[in-house]
Amino acid sequence: MTKVEIYNSDYTNLNHAYIQIYETYSKLLEAEDADQEVLFTLAGILQVFNPTLDVIKSEMTVKTRFKEDPQDTSKNAKPKKTDAEKEIGANGEIIFHPKFN
Repeated sequence: MTKVEIYNSDYTNLNHAYIQIYETYSKLLEAEDADQEVLFTLAGILQVFNPTLDVIKSEMTVKTRFKEDPQDTSKNAKPKKTDAEKEIGANGEIIFHPKFN
């Protein structure tokens, strides 16, 4: 397995772990009896973890960054069309006005 395959499969879990650590850290900041050593350690983890997640995300393949339609997982699936009004501007540019349901 390559590092990109691992990044693709595990980024969501790593990001979730970051969020969980951050939420705990935020709660502890407000605690009257917070352990300063624990706060310092969690802050250090977050400071290192955040740019690391950015590196991982930047090396992920583009396909994994977008959710696919769970109903259609075939490789030949075409994206759904969105209804849109087409307008031609004064300089000949085409402007689309999509209609989302």
